Amino acid sequence: MPGNKFLANILELKDALKPARTAATQLFSAKSISASGTENIDVSGLDGYSAVIMIVKATYDASATAGIRVRWLYSPDGSDFDSKEDAEDAGNYEDLTFSAGATRQRTVLIPVFSDNMRIQIANKDSSKAVTVDAWKILLH
Repeated sequence: MPGNKFLANILELKDALKPARTAATQLFSAKSISASGTENIDVSGLDGYSAVIMIVKATYDASATAGIRVRWLYSPDGSDFDSKEDAEDAGNYEDLTFSAGATRQRTVLIPVFSDNMRIQIANKDSSKAVTVDAWKILLH
């Protein structure tokens, strides 16, 4: 029957077009980021992906006064990246909520515009370290 073949083609096309994700990869666990410090995560080979999903969990010191920022910088060659100032000017960052002594987790969806990207986790507190866990998922 022609109708069944058409339906089979539609279902096949639907399966081919649905989003596909990689498994979550833990990048680090209980990583201490010093006061005003930054941890860089370089990601390359992003051709064919539409987004990087970062899941970041921060545990703040009871005396902390500021939280963390997840910032992303693009690169055409994996060597020369956007400046943090220009990335922030473009809105290429997300701040986790902050409460001294608390643990906060946030999922950040980062669009892929180039084959290379640097994701920075920056501690905005100038006097206390923060403990961070981070996972990455790639979205086709």
